[in-house]
Amino acid sequence: MRGRDASSLTAGRQISPGTFLRPRADQIRKFDLLPSLCLGILVLLGVLFYVWQHIQVLRLGYETEQLQAERIALLRQEKELRFDIARLKSLRRVEEIARRQLGLTSASPGQVILVE
Repeated sequence: MRGRDASSLTAGRQISPGTFLRPRADQIRKFDLLPSLCLGILVLLGVLFYVWQHIQVLRLGYETEQLQAERIALLRQEKELRFDIARLKSLRRVEEIARRQLGLTSASPGQVILVE
């Protein structure tokens, strides 16, 4: 085919100027792009899954930090409440309230009766 020119290749047929640039009809297949399209969709789905997973990890990390801060605040509040309970249950405080607000006095030795 080296010695032939374009006129010898087209002998017997009339060829328009853009014919060599267009693919022939038998070379074009209906589903030639289907494997490439499927591969592209799979790659896109993989990338989207990776991005979604990364966003979920970040969101859960922020949520974990927030819950840890809330836990620390609740532990601090529990400690304060336990201290308040201990202070309110103190016998010294109860005795002071009984003397000041209720006007009670300590029992004399003759008023105490022990029952077995």
